[in-house]
Amino acid sequence: MHAKDDAISSKKQVDLATLATRKVVGVPTHQEMTMLQFHIPQMTCGSCAKPVRAALLGADPSAGIQIDMAARTVSVDTVLEPAVFLAALAEAGYPPLSRPAG
Repeated sequence: MHAKDDAISSKKQVDLATLATRKVVGVPTHQEMTMLQFHIPQMTCGSCAKPVRAALLGADPSAGIQIDMAARTVSVDTVLEPAVFLAALAEAGYPPLSRPAG
């Protein structure tokens, strides 16, 4: 084998090892994103929205979150199950009024 071939072979091994160890804990790769919606009556102002957003992002840092203060709803674009967010919101003191749509 030539020195150039050794360098290429070595680089491929490192790349494969790096790819094999990459994974996001708790996020199944086979599921599609789902939009969940939660009605949170206790979320009455912008100060309330901050801990709600923090709780949701704590449960899924990659979730897309949209807050509608007037409707007191939160939409979450995620691959995780609704129960994860129900628990996070309840723990933060902002339990949703009903089960999420989605």
